[in-house]
Amino acid sequence: MSDYSVVLKDLNKVYNNLLKDDTVALKDVNLEIGQSEFISIIGPSGCGKSTLLKIIGNLDKATSGEILYKDGVNQQLGFVFQDSVLLPWKNVRENAEFPLVIQKKQTKENEEKLDELLELAGLTEFKTALPRELSGGMKQRVSIVRALSYDAPLLLMDEPFGALDALTRDHLNEELLKIWQKTKKTIIFVTHSIEEAVFLSDRVVVMSPRPGRIKEIVSIDLPRPRGEVTRNDPKFSEYNKYLRGIIG
Repeated sequence: MSDYSVVLKDLNKVYNNLLKDDTVALKDVNLEIGQSEFISIIGPSGCGKSTLLKIIGNLDKATSGEILYKDGVNQQLGFVFQDSVLLPWKNVRENAEFPLVIQKKQTKENEEKLDELLELAGLTEFKTALPRELSGGMKQRVSIVRALSYDAPLLLMDEPFGALDALTRDHLNEELLKIWQKTKKTIIFVTHSIEEAVFLSDRVVVMSPRPGRIKEIVSIDLPRPRGEVTRNDPKFSEYNKYLRGIIG
């Protein structure tokens, strides 16, 4: 287990319905995720991507199977969702700092790390701005910093850039990789975008239609750091085409 951040063993998720047949959302999911690895999960709508992420994040329970975490049952997790869920009456720094306040971890060291993260995310000059004064992309940057503020080693992201325009999304993909390379967190990233998954990931997990199974795991052999040169690499297009073929 020392080389892995999370291990999923024979996970199944069944939703019981009173008036019709039960819904099998996930079936026999097995996956080993390495420390500091960037994993993306893709697949058709309704295949259980977000359900799997919620189970890993203890927001839902598997019907059967097992999850092993590097730090056991006390594994700290950071979450970033499609909606940034910022508190409208708090400014950028206060929103980013909120988990530290709740956990009473406002140490000098943690405050300094938070300021470093804000700088890394390009938010230093907006620390006193309220959410209503920010663009959608900037709000998502704040939510990423907030998720990293208490130094959780595992970051779960559920289509965090799905509602943004293509140019903003591409830019935030690059910003996210810079933060990831700096912090060395393990990231599990759910997306509908094949191109986004290829650009970001060490490996891409392809889910089948419901019941969601792991259809294939594809290692992405593209050099890092990644940027616009990556998107123009013929291998980038080849990976996109291959993954599109798997999903069908």
